[in-house]
This record gives sequence, structure tokens and C-alpha cells, in this order.
Amino acid sequence: MFEVLVAGETLVDFVPGAGETLREVDGYAHRPGGAPANVAVGLARLGSPPAFWTRIGDDAFGEFLAETLAAEGIPETHVERVEGRTTLAVVAPPGADGPRFDFYGSRDATFGFDPDAVPSEALTAEATGKAGDPPWVHLGGAALTHPDGRAATRELLSAATDAGCPVSFDVNYRADLVPDGSGAAASNAVREAVAASDVVLCSAEDVAAAGLSTDDGAALARDLLGFGPHTAVVTLGEEGALAVSSGAAPWGAATVRHDGFAVDAVDATGAGDAFTAGLLSRVATGNGRRVGGEDGLRDALAFGNATAALSVRSVGGMGSILSRDEVAAFLAERE
Repeated sequence: MFEVLVAGETLVDFVPGAGETLREVDGYAHRPGGAPANVAVGLARLGSPPAFWTRIGDDAFGEFLAETLAAEGIPETHVERVEGRTTLAVVAPPGADGPRFDFYGSRDATFGFDPDAVPSEALTAEATGKAGDPPWVHLGGAALTHPDGRAATRELLSAATDAGCPVSFDVNYRADLVPDGSGAAASNAVREAVAASDVVLCSAEDVAAAGLSTDDGAALARDLLGFGPHTAVVTLGEEGALAVSSGAAPWGAATVRHDGFAVDAVDATGAGDAFTAGLLSRVATGNGRRVGGEDGLRDALAFGNATAALSVRSVGGMGSILSRDEVAAFLAERE
């Protein structure tokens, strides 16, 4: 039984060692990654193992990722092993020019989801074991950079809507993954996904790369609500996060902000995914689905920020997410 179905890519992050530029770095460490995979593992570590629909190549890196997901308690039911090389995301050193990530490997294997393979059977109340309570669906935007990924995402969103599943969408748009000439199609798909979701999560960088307008955080959140979701959550890096919701949200109309926590950061890779896992563990699982009012939404932001703050104190995204008890202890100490 599970309460959340996560959908999206699993890949390998290559994280640089000490050094400001590539010339100074003496090596890279491989770490499991991919925003949806980080969220799925984060939910498992926070006490709510989800179902996870993903694709993994049949190479050695794919085997490494499959073993990692299994060790983290992610059921293999919807983990597809496909022919092709696993995508590698090489993280740039902090002082390097250019994009933060460069991608290598088969994008077809990682992002080319099959629309006919959407796990519709997992979108029922029977899958959660709770009558009348279908699972929450969470998906990321990187798959929208691939034509098959776009088609599969549309199919999943349609099936989730028909099944009455709450849906959250992490924009997480990676322009470098978009083939030449496909930018408009990918950006339009982001807008469609935002419109079809209940909760949308993003940073200003995400929406700018996807061709959406940006302003200050609260204005950006209100603009996103205009597409159709009832809640927009904007992450602000070291400054925390904010959320704006309409009266259609289970927690009612609210505008809340949490300023985050000051910590000694070592590596910010995956911090946004840790935040998302922490937030979803409060709003999408257990009694969290009955979060009420501004206080409940603010508490969810605080838990997400605490999960992210703890994650940046060590290297790597997925492996740095801590347990629910550890996050709760950190919150109790800080607040």
C-alpha cells in the first residue's frame, strides 16, 4: 500500500570534489539522482514509501540505480528497465561558467516514457487501501523535454484527473535537455501540466527557463494560480519558501512564508527535491491531507525547509535526506 505515486526520471549525478573551477577539481563522485527519484526516496526516508514510475537503462549505472532504489524501500513494481545508457548529470563546480548541469547518455532511456505504460491501476483507492482516497500523484517537468515524455505526462495527468487523484507538479525545467526546435512544444507542455495540477512547485529560475514570466515570489505564485492550480509554492533558496493558495485548496485561501534555516552548506544539489519531499510528507500523506488553514500550510513549509537545510550539510542530493525523526528534532531545536 502507498499514499503517493511519484513519476519521473532517475539518473546519476556526477558531483565535483573541492575546487571552484573544473581545472581545480581533482575528481567527481557518482551519486544517485533525478528530481523525482530524490523526492521518492525522500518520502521513503520520511516514513511514507511511495510507488515510483521511472525508467532505468540496462547499463552498469542503471544497475547501480536499481540497487539504490531497492535499498531505499522503493517497490520495483513500476521501475522499468529499458535498453539504453543511463543519463548522467554532471554538476558544475561553483565557480564555473555556464549551466549548473550538463547531461550525457541516452535521453530516450531516461526521459522517453511510454504513454501506453502509464500505471493507471495504481491510481485507485484500492492501491492505497483507503476507500474513496486515491493516491496523490507527483511528477516533475524534466520529462516534458522529450516528445514521448510529454505524451506520457499528458496521459498520466488525464488518468489522475479521471481517478480523482490530487496532483503536484515540480516545474524543474531543464532547457539544456530540449532538442533544437522543440522549445515551444516543451514550454507549452509545462503550461499544460501547471494547469492540470492542484499544487505547483517551482523556483524563479525554473519558470524563467520554461518561458513563463517571473516577478517577486508572491507575484509569481499568484500568476501561477491563474493557470489553474489551487496552490503555488515558490522556493527562494537561502531565503526559504512561500505559498499562495486559493479558496479551492483543502487548507483554504492563504499567503504564507517561511524564511528557512541558516546552516553550513556543503552541497546544494537536490535541496529543492528535499524540500519537496518534506512538504509532500505533510500535505500528501497520512493526516497531512487534512492540513487546515494558514498555520498548517506554514508548518508544511517549515518541515520542507528543515528537510532541505539538513540535506545541504552533506554531498549529494538523494543520500543527504534524513529521517522524519531527525527533521522533527532539528525543527524542535530551531523553532
